[in-house]
Amino acid sequence: MDETPISSVSPSRSRSNRALQIERTLSVASTVVGHAQDKLFSRLARVIARLPILCIVLSLAVYLACVPGMALLNGSENMFGFIKIMTGFLEAFSFTATDEYQDYKRGTDVFPDTRSLVFIAKPLGGRSLVSSEVLRQIHRAEVQIHDTTRFESVDRHQLGFSDVCERLSSGSPCMAGSVIATLLGDDVAVRLSELEVLEQNVSTPANAAAALVVAAMSVQQRATLPLLVASPLPFPGLGASELSLSQWLSASTAAMSTFTVMDTDDGVLFEKQAARDINGNGYPENALVRINQFSSSTIAMESVQIGMDNVPLIGLTLCLMAGYVVLMLGTDTRIPGNSQVKLLVGASCIPGLSGMASFGVLGYMGQGVSILGTLVPFLGLAVGVDIIFLLVSSVNSVGPHVKDMEEVMVRALPRAGAAATTTTLTSVSAFLIAAVTSTDLPSFFSFNVGLVMVLLLNWMGMLIMFPAMIILSQRNMTARPEPEGGFATKARFVMGGGRKLRGVMNARLGRAVERNLPFQICGASVWLVLTILGIHFGLQTGRGMPDTYFVTDSSKVHAYLEDVSSSFVGSVPMELNLLFDEPKVLKASYRNRMSDLIAALNNRSDLALPVDCWLHRAVGSLSSSASMCEVDTAILTYLNDTTTGSISARDARGGITDHLQAARCRVVLWQPSDADKRSEQAQDIFRQVKGEFPEVNAVPYHLSFPTQTARYRVIKDKTFSTAGFAFIGVFVAVIITMPVHLAFLAVGNVMAVTCVLFGFMWACNITCNVISYSVCVMAIGFCVDYSCHIVHFAHHGVPPGTPWDKRMRHSLEAVSFDVMQGCSTAFLGVAMLGFGTAQAFRIFALLSVVITLVGGFFALVGLPCLLALLSRIARACMGSETPEDETSAPALPATDACDEGEAAKQYLQDMENPLDVELSAEHFSM
Repeated sequence: MDETPISSVSPSRSRSNRALQIERTLSVASTVVGHAQDKLFSRLARVIARLPILCIVLSLAVYLACVPGMALLNGSENMFGFIKIMTGFLEAFSFTATDEYQDYKRGTDVFPDTRSLVFIAKPLGGRSLVSSEVLRQIHRAEVQIHDTTRFESVDRHQLGFSDVCERLSSGSPCMAGSVIATLLGDDVAVRLSELEVLEQNVSTPANAAAALVVAAMSVQQRATLPLLVASPLPFPGLGASELSLSQWLSASTAAMSTFTVMDTDDGVLFEKQAARDINGNGYPENALVRINQFSSSTIAMESVQIGMDNVPLIGLTLCLMAGYVVLMLGTDTRIPGNSQVKLLVGASCIPGLSGMASFGVLGYMGQGVSILGTLVPFLGLAVGVDIIFLLVSSVNSVGPHVKDMEEVMVRALPRAGAAATTTTLTSVSAFLIAAVTSTDLPSFFSFNVGLVMVLLLNWMGMLIMFPAMIILSQRNMTARPEPEGGFATKARFVMGGGRKLRGVMNARLGRAVERNLPFQICGASVWLVLTILGIHFGLQTGRGMPDTYFVTDSSKVHAYLEDVSSSFVGSVPMELNLLFDEPKVLKASYRNRMSDLIAALNNRSDLALPVDCWLHRAVGSLSSSASMCEVDTAILTYLNDTTTGSISARDARGGITDHLQAARCRVVLWQPSDADKRSEQAQDIFRQVKGEFPEVNAVPYHLSFPTQTARYRVIKDKTFSTAGFAFIGVFVAVIITMPVHLAFLAVGNVMAVTCVLFGFMWACNITCNVISYSVCVMAIGFCVDYSCHIVHFAHHGVPPGTPWDKRMRHSLEAVSFDVMQGCSTAFLGVAMLGFGTAQAFRIFALLSVVITLVGGFFALVGLPCLLALLSRIARACMGSETPEDETSAPALPATDACDEGEAAKQYLQDMENPLDVELSAEHFSM
């Protein structure tokens, strides 16, 4: 007998058996977990019913104990005077694991970082930049910053720009890149008078003023011209004739001055005060020239302002949420004739308390909150209120015939508690995985940890504090007659809309999904088409984020960036730092390679000024046979030169030769404004410096590399990888509480929603950035709840072998209303961000609304229709398609529109099918 077929089939059968065994094991495990939850919540319900006041007091004590931790939050700026937030792009929005970040930290650890204030001056009314009146206004602004601005230091002294420099060291790096000093030299008053006299002569040629300025300029002044003055004409070069330079200067459209100080507390205070003085003295509105400033603290102060602007929106969101809950559930009580408005308003405050407490927990953990963290309370409200609907529905399902409130809570809490635990667990898993995989992005890490804390604290309050409030509210509740007129009748009619909507949805939506073929085709087609289009176009989503996303709409930063963009067309000057770490200047080979590197950098097409490298000037020309003494002498001579003595403090660390620890050189390049080209330039610099000259051990660094180019380079990959890990985490969390095939369905539906989100981003030209990165992970945490509800109740209590179209009907009859409420509250939770004062939060709101609507539609219509249609097709292919019968549920009686809600409710109460009775009893036993 030939054994080949048996041997060839056995491995396949073995793998199938193992997969089946794993699935059965996981199903048994989920059943065990479900029973354990029932016992836990039953015991908890008895404790709450017997000691409701104590439970409320203890819950409030936990929240209040967390709040003081807000004072311990790490940050660089104060919001409302006591909450610190992270505002720097380096500390908040830079990926710390990138080479660019490590290089920047390496360079600034040796040579401390600096802060700068920049202002751009743009003549108005067709005036020339070199006219005396324009230059006089620019000079006034420079004097304001350099000499007039005073601030109170950390030790209560009145200081200015020169004081900040002197307090640091005699060789301080405080510098001023003055347009006036470049154009007019040191004798400003005399030169301005000469220009005024020249302008009074009406017969003077148009470029006479520029020619006068150029004629008196030194070579060093001319060298800095292209860095401080913007002109539409290409710079003719240092060796150009005076006529060429004067023509270039005559066509100039704007000028830029810079003031640089050390990154110290006094430096920060000076910078902020100088910025206030520029804006406060009316320079931006000057009739002759518009002067807009930008400093290292600008984005920080904008972040603080945005955070403060978000607080009223949080309060408004809380009010809207409470109003919506009251509207839907105000009269939906277990005992007819009663209302529960005060109870629901109090319960709506629990997510708000959780949001505040989560900040405190982050403070106790030693974490900080960025501007992204101010979104946490909104999202806490968006997902936290859902449990109110679950618990109210579970309590009402017990019915008025049970008089003992302890018994009511013992029956209700396990149902609502299990459902709330499952949804909280899946969301926590998504955000926790996102936090673990994003530890290299501090702001996003704290954002996810904050969301985890909000969800856990809200889960505690909703399953301990809120049931205790229900006990106190319903303990002495008795049946009351409905009011027959007046305001009470109108109010109860409005608040009864939730019950009517529940009845209509439970009766109609499931029936359409099960029996209506056109509805099945439309729902499944929309699911498939949107998912496929999302996958196709989502992969083409761009990346990058303008800095203005985190700037308020009314900020003068917009005018500054607009002037820079229109003046320095396509690129801006960038001073690239080049760190020579432990330079081996005694070796001739090292000196030769250093010379080759400097020559290569000087040949770059984007070079703005020749490389300024004191170390190369000191030892680059030494012969290959130079002795240690000759090298020492060359370095000491250069460092001790009175004209270059500040180099020892600014750009040199350590002693000489073998003791020289580090040297810094400077390369001024034109940095493209376009994010893609800027990233390409940075990669080319790294390739040239590190790749072609590794033996020199030079490190190029600039603040824009970790804060812009590195983030631009990795953000898209990080978005996809973090979402992938979050899917895995959610899947693991789901299989704990439900069978494997249902977990696949739930997670697959969420993946489809995420694909649609990426496609929508492409269609609206929204790129992968810090904001969309957050929303993508949030989409997984939000939408998994909807899908879990639907697939769970398609299985729970349903006999094996039941077709999927009938399963979907029973599931929708059980939870469609509550899933819809989850979508509605999520929508309300984020909708107010659409009225935020910064573009980033409006984009966040838009994307959040998209995932809420798409996630709800896919859960309530798309996936059910797809499964019902596949079930119909399968029966047709097997030849078992039968005419539609009435075995799944009795027909809904025909009613008019006015009585539809009550008819639907009566229909659900009159169901005789044992399966339906079981589903009704297990309404929220997930």
